[in-house]
Amino acid sequence: MNENEMTDLLLKLADLGVTGIKIFYSGSGDSGDIDDVVYTTTKEASFDDIMNIMNLSNYGQENTLYLADLDGYLRDDLIDFANEKILNGIEDWWNNDGGYGVMLIKIPSGEYEISNTIYVTDTEEFAHDGDLISKSLE
Repeated sequence: MNENEMTDLLLKLADLGVTGIKIFYSGSGDSGDIDDVVYTTTKEASFDDIMNIMNLSNYGQENTLYLADLDGYLRDDLIDFANEKILNGIEDWWNNDGGYGVMLIKIPSGEYEISNTIYVTDTEEFAHDGDLISKSLE
């Protein structure tokens, strides 16, 4: 997606009344995926305050607005771009122990913030020695 196509996507979302988007993603093993994309139409007094977008839920609450219900094509384009150009370039949240996170996008500016959590297993190595005869005498 080039700059003009991204501008067009953001303007289409704004024309539909979207003011913010929250993308939920998770993964482990060797795969990851975007789980949900929700949006808000609430206008903030200041777009520097991203808390309205952060508070969006994807757990089937009665007032949850799913981008797929508004425009599935715009959702798919946004997901493809987010995966390829942004999420694939941050800390590895899809391999090994995996991770999860959210991407918050302001509309129409396209500014985003990501909260990415990865699971890390620490490995510690120990060495022990002795002899079997001594152990059998204990």
